[in-house]
Amino acid sequence: MEDARVEEAFRTMDHESFSRMMWHIGKAAIVATCILGLMMCLAVAKGWRLGRGGEKPGYVVPKRVWITLLLPNALMHACGGLLLVAAPQYVMSSSGGDASDAGIVAGSFGLGLVMANLIAFKLGNLLPAWLMCIVAAITGLVGVLLGGLLSGPDVRIYGLAAVAALVGFAQSLHVVARTFYQAEVVRDGQAFVSGWVSASNIVGIAAAALATSFVDCTNYTHLGLLCGGGLLAYGCLVTLLTCCNAAADMREQTRTALQQKQAGSPPVDLVPTGVLPGKAAKCEVSRSQQKSTSPWLSGDFWKVCFLIFTMAIAREAQKFLIPLVGAEAEIHTSFVGNVAFMSQMESLVAAPVGGFLMESLGILPLVLVSLLMSAVGIQVLCMPGVGFYVQGASLLGLACGLCAGAAIALSILYAPQGRTKTFINGCRFFNSAADVVIPFVVGALAESSGILLAGSSLTLSMLGSICIALFAFNLQLLFSSDSVKDVRVPSMDFVIPLKTMGPFTRTVLEAIHSHYAPRQIFIVCKQDTREAVSQAMVNWGLPRGKISFVDEDSFFQRAMGFSREDLKRSWTSTGPRDFGWWWQQLLKLGAGSCIENISENFCVWDADLIVLEPWPLMGVDGQCYVAPLQEAYLSDRHQEAYESNARHVLKMDPTNPSKGGTWIAHHMVFNKTVLLEMLSVIESNLEGPEPWPLKILQTAETFERMSEYVIYGTYASSRILKAHSYERYGSQGLRLYGKEEAVAKGRDCNEFLMQRLNSDGKPITGYSYQRVAAEVCSMSLTHLQMEHV
Repeated sequence: MEDARVEEAFRTMDHESFSRMMWHIGKAAIVATCILGLMMCLAVAKGWRLGRGGEKPGYVVPKRVWITLLLPNALMHACGGLLLVAAPQYVMSSSGGDASDAGIVAGSFGLGLVMANLIAFKLGNLLPAWLMCIVAAITGLVGVLLGGLLSGPDVRIYGLAAVAALVGFAQSLHVVARTFYQAEVVRDGQAFVSGWVSASNIVGIAAAALATSFVDCTNYTHLGLLCGGGLLAYGCLVTLLTCCNAAADMREQTRTALQQKQAGSPPVDLVPTGVLPGKAAKCEVSRSQQKSTSPWLSGDFWKVCFLIFTMAIAREAQKFLIPLVGAEAEIHTSFVGNVAFMSQMESLVAAPVGGFLMESLGILPLVLVSLLMSAVGIQVLCMPGVGFYVQGASLLGLACGLCAGAAIALSILYAPQGRTKTFINGCRFFNSAADVVIPFVVGALAESSGILLAGSSLTLSMLGSICIALFAFNLQLLFSSDSVKDVRVPSMDFVIPLKTMGPFTRTVLEAIHSHYAPRQIFIVCKQDTREAVSQAMVNWGLPRGKISFVDEDSFFQRAMGFSREDLKRSWTSTGPRDFGWWWQQLLKLGAGSCIENISENFCVWDADLIVLEPWPLMGVDGQCYVAPLQEAYLSDRHQEAYESNARHVLKMDPTNPSKGGTWIAHHMVFNKTVLLEMLSVIESNLEGPEPWPLKILQTAETFERMSEYVIYGTYASSRILKAHSYERYGSQGLRLYGKEEAVAKGRDCNEFLMQRLNSDGKPITGYSYQRVAAEVCSMSLTHLQMEHV
């Protein structure tokens, strides 16, 4: 009897029931806070990581990009949220409809979403993204006007269904344009950025839910004014942002052109980062790649779509079930609006936190935990009783928020090179399909069998999906024994001597930026190589200003007064290695004094070394670290040649890393002070008045070989340099050679990898790091060397 009186009070919404409502909402918020706190503690215990692809130092999303992503998105979702939240109450209060009719309206909204996705397969390649957004605003406004024309008692259901379909179309078209834009302009941290974008979705929906608690949206005049006004404001905002961003890009391009002109570098076409671009910056690919097969023929596409569809079930349950359960239980509309608002607010708080957690724990583990929480929330929501209603809505809101950005991030990160738009839109299609299927199914089940059975059906389907995902995906375990270390070095510069641009130059540079996020990457090369790289890197995953070029021919001119040709004229050696081989080692040793404003600690990186699992380059104690990648010298003769030269120039016994391997690591972290000190020692040890580069070059007449890494490793290991264990990083690498060289030397051949990479055609600008890493991920490599490719 007491429960019956409480339920009756909630229907009439008197003062006592309002107090009880706030008590229930307060308890639900406390439970949600505890759950969120536990998950944050788990991330801290595991080792916090703004992870693979996280927004890193050295790469910051511009503020205007954030504004362009978030503000229009919030407005559009507010318009769609008004219809979804108010539709059940409008249908069942003003039109005498039932749960099935409410399902038809919500399903019409989903149908609009799907239709927009189908059209976007072509529209995305024809219109700029900003114009797609304008089309979306006009379509939504047409829908609102049509609903006003069809507001008579006999046609209200049809009118509202038409409004829902057209506004759904507008929202989906906007989301497609926004996702294309995000994929193009956001280089790192897709999960992190997606979390905030999803939070802006929720801001809009929550604002809509809040509006329905104050405005009587069972009156179409009120509903139409709110929705139409929001769409009009959205269109104006998109136009304003596009104009402002276009002007900002023009200023930035002018400034960059002036800087390049002053530096004497050739002009480079730049990709705008602040405007909603109409077409992706197209990679130059061969005809065979342009004719590649449809992305949903791949296993990755189906797995991603399956997971996205399952997440969409939870999202639809939050949007549709909360008002439907409230309407079925005849709970006061104000109470339903407040519970829906509470659920959306929890999602709003959880969405950006979920972005951090996905970067820290992995996207898939967090998604599965969120789906499990959603299944529990749906079941609790549909159970009789106001307490269950509030707690279920709370759990559902928290779960939906935690995985809110996962769908966007998964579709972008799994998208294959050259087919990004089609893959993303295909994933979006399955995401929208839930907006059609779930309301129809739930509405029909609730009408025929009751809310509890409908909720139980959704719960069982989600639990089954979780079980399937556990087998379908290769999950990164939550409680991995190895905590992921942050290896980023935002204050360190990298130096890469580059003879000529090859197909893996892009791979090497993107890998360095992705894992280490250095302050600057200096490429030491000749003018023709500089021009080739400058033209190709327009389409690479590197931010503007990250790459600087240093002229190889005049490298020593400013500091020592001689050029490459001056040194070459003094070359008289007839040994096994030519002048170019010795020259590139001089470039590495001279970087500390010849590259202006280089960092105190800088890393020289060989142009054929691709890092896959990064190793720390700096220790907490300020020591520099190198990872030995070669277990031993190729032969005793090689070892004697390297060590005898080091002994001669340093007057020291050469050393090897204490934990195995050699100093020939194909990279080296130099300390500028220690390096200059060593070069001074070499200059004093070798006879003659010449500077150290010429003296080292003269040793080629006596010694077959010289290693800059062995010399520095021997000298600096007693001062500032330490080495990781060879077994930890070096033993898990792979060194590949071209077919002819591999046969001649008896080495590993790269033919198997090249065939995989070229299966869709060979890209003119080089292989992306994402593509190469995906091809070798099953091999669990720490690094890959592509010799002479």
